[in-house]
Amino acid sequence: MAKGLALVYLLAYNLACCAGWAYVLFICVKHIRAETIADTWSEVELPLKIVQTAAVLEVLHSMVGLVKSPWATAFMQVFSRVWTLWAIMDTTDAAQTTVFFVLACTSWGLVEVPRYLFYALNLLNAVPYPLFWLRYSLFAVLYPTGITGELGTMYHAFNFFITQAPIQDQPLFRQIHLVSIVLVAITYIPGSPKMFGHMVKTRSKQFELYKNGGKESGDKKDKKKH
Repeated sequence: MAKGLALVYLLAYNLACCAGWAYVLFICVKHIRAETIADTWSEVELPLKIVQTAAVLEVLHSMVGLVKSPWATAFMQVFSRVWTLWAIMDTTDAAQTTVFFVLACTSWGLVEVPRYLFYALNLLNAVPYPLFWLRYSLFAVLYPTGITGELGTMYHAFNFFITQAPIQDQPLFRQIHLVSIVLVAITYIPGSPKMFGHMVKTRSKQFELYKNGGKESGDKKDKKKH
């Protein structure tokens, strides 16, 4: 009974997030095609905030054992985006109207639509190979573009606030905000290569499992015994 409820919940969660990100992606592409990038935020703000903040639940899913992924890895993946959304994109027009915002938002959407659809269909053991390939391959391009977009919005937000007045003359909350932007940006230096390496290893592991029909190779089983 409990497993059945968990399955229904995870299926509903993943399908809802897939639909939400598809809508976000649709809005971004619409404004890119219309060359109205500066107006994207006003239309995408609400759905983006809902679907991106909902990703916090993924950390909880890991912590309570609903999914098998390590909660620390889930936290690292979710934190940078949620922080960028609420502490950077939501705080200034300088971040909202730049091409870096649309780059980040579009990159997120292109990754998340197939990812959540993969999770949903995987619960039903019905993942087609093209979706499997997209799930474990798109990061090679979209992770770097997403990071570029995130750092670009941080730069524009920081530059906007710092040009208003010297940091020492700004309110304490703004000083803390500016320092936090710098500190978070610095964490991308060691964090980004580590996360990218983790994704590469995960891709290799998943493709090997797929090749072996979902079973570990004999060599790896032997290694685990020693």
